[in-house]
Amino acid sequence: MNLFKIKSLLLFTLISALVLSSSYIFISTVHDLQFTNSEYFKDQALSYRIKSNKLKASRGNIYDTNLNVVASSSRSFNIGVFPKQISNVGEVSAAIGVILNLDQEKILEKIVSSDRFFYLKRNIEFNAGEEIKSWNLDGIVLEPSYMRHVHSESLKKIIGKVDPDENGIEGIEYYFNSNLEGTDGEIKYEASPNGRMIPQAEVKTIQPIHGQDLILTIDSDLQYLSEGLCEDALIRTEALNCSIVFSNANSGEILIAAEKQSQNKQSYDIDLISLRAIYEPGSSLKIFSIGAGIEYGLIDESTKFVVNDFIEVIEGSCAKNYEGFKACYRDFLNHEPYELSVMEIIERSSNVGTILATQNLNIDYLEEYLMKFGFGEPTGVELTGELPGGFRDYNTCATCLSSLSIGYSINVTQLQMIRAYSIIANGGRDVNLSMVKKESISLDNEQIISYESANRLKKLLINVVDGENGTGRSLRLENYIIGGKTGTSKTHIEGVGYSDFRYNTSFTGFIETSKGPVVGSVILWGASVNPRSEYVTGGSTAAPLFKNIVSNLVPGE
Repeated sequence: MNLFKIKSLLLFTLISALVLSSSYIFISTVHDLQFTNSEYFKDQALSYRIKSNKLKASRGNIYDTNLNVVASSSRSFNIGVFPKQISNVGEVSAAIGVILNLDQEKILEKIVSSDRFFYLKRNIEFNAGEEIKSWNLDGIVLEPSYMRHVHSESLKKIIGKVDPDENGIEGIEYYFNSNLEGTDGEIKYEASPNGRMIPQAEVKTIQPIHGQDLILTIDSDLQYLSEGLCEDALIRTEALNCSIVFSNANSGEILIAAEKQSQNKQSYDIDLISLRAIYEPGSSLKIFSIGAGIEYGLIDESTKFVVNDFIEVIEGSCAKNYEGFKACYRDFLNHEPYELSVMEIIERSSNVGTILATQNLNIDYLEEYLMKFGFGEPTGVELTGELPGGFRDYNTCATCLSSLSIGYSINVTQLQMIRAYSIIANGGRDVNLSMVKKESISLDNEQIISYESANRLKKLLINVVDGENGTGRSLRLENYIIGGKTGTSKTHIEGVGYSDFRYNTSFTGFIETSKGPVVGSVILWGASVNPRSEYVTGGSTAAPLFKNIVSNLVPGE
């Protein structure tokens, strides 16, 4: 065989091999497409035609206790811009600026200076969005959305806020975001190259699960009334802030949580001050100091003491030339020595009498007793930023017990006072404060103190209102059972110290109603003037607000 034949044979063999391998590859590919992976390639081809749109879940409504809508959502649009797709930038900017009441020059500048997609504005009114959508502007996208509305100005701080995507970021909206937000749905369909739905093609829809509604325990009418009372009181007393909280002592449901801030630059710039600010409660704490003495067996309601108008915990500390640690305690008004029972000490709110009645208490026991009522820990109400309060880091000083017994050397929140007084008012049971209605409420909470002990303290508080010399006697109302305690303590101002003329004045107490005892607290933070009296006290400034609210809370009972 010559060389030419050999070359021809090799070439034929090579060509045959190439043809055979190509045929194999072709046949196997066709087989793969038609049989082995037909579903995969079918889905791949279909994916280029499948379009999906999100079906946004509607956020749940929020209602007050009377089922008035206080927060809801309405349909809106987010308006987005693809800058490179807009040819007539000036006309587009002018048209959108007019309907959205935006500066046309700023819109123009933003479009010209941007290369990528951006949102021009989130949550525009639905009608405005529909109008812009009808213009079919190139480069302008209208994305369906929802806009959140708060219908009660007095509940805004409690309800809180949502971001542009309707995610809760403050208040009840944040705390219950997972309940309110729901789950978005989706619609999938086949679309032609121009984006239109292909008739008779399969449409798959996953319906959205809309958010749950919430019902608050708060009465928006009483909330509005209380804010108005606070506003008047700020003017009348020149206080820095005012806050009012009322709650059912059995269920812990908060009926009112109102507050107002004055224009004074020293005022506390704190939203939800009743749980995010601490103060020394002063005389409002005396009922617990006396309660600890009774519980420990040192005193009872009839135990008597000779009470001067001052007491020196450190000898000589009341002398004018004394320069040592402050250890001189005085009653609010000067008086001759008189004999007072423990009941009368609480009735008159005597500092000296309280110190005498509790002087044999162990301070560790007193702190433990106070902690049983919830002092030193958050109440757990459904809002963020609640402070725990607490006691001094050291309690072995000569004046520590005396100071604590009359409501100093301890920091509390207003909600903690509500919880503690609720335990006295409801017969000694613990209570869980809440701003949201629960499906069921346990009235079988832990017994903090015995029913008998709670009832004894309750009678002492009622005598503060009913007694001839009671500091809360201005609260007497015919056919009502009211008890409580006034409180007056010097205001501590950040960076300044204790003020010489501003006082945190308060009244914390309860009223018996057909739905159980209702506990309330009124605080005027930094009050400095009281036109009705020469004295700035809880009885003269805060108690009148308590009485006004009670008259509206249980009219005619």
